[in-house]
Amino acid sequence: MGKLLEKIVTHRLTYMIGHYKLIAGAQCGGRANYATTDALLSFVYNIQTAWNHGKVTSVLTFNIKEYFDFVNHNRLIAEMQKQKILLEYLR
Repeated sequence: MGKLLEKIVTHRLTYMIGHYKLIAGAQCGGRANYATTDALLSFVYNIQTAWNHGKVTSVLTFNIKEYFDFVNHNRLIAEMQKQKILLEYLR
């Protein structure tokens, strides 16, 4: 039952992210119909476009896999409340 509820909440949050534009358009992770290949193609396109305009490009990458453990949860909840995320989801 827990897995079913998790899936329902995931679908609702994904819908709200898209409908209310809660994340940047370039963000691919956590969005329906976007995959790693979309992010990679966008990345390559941006680099090639910069090169075509005579610009130099640099890339900085980092792993944020464990980042959530260090998030200020009170601030995260406050930001989500500003975006009108329902209290049931915040709990």
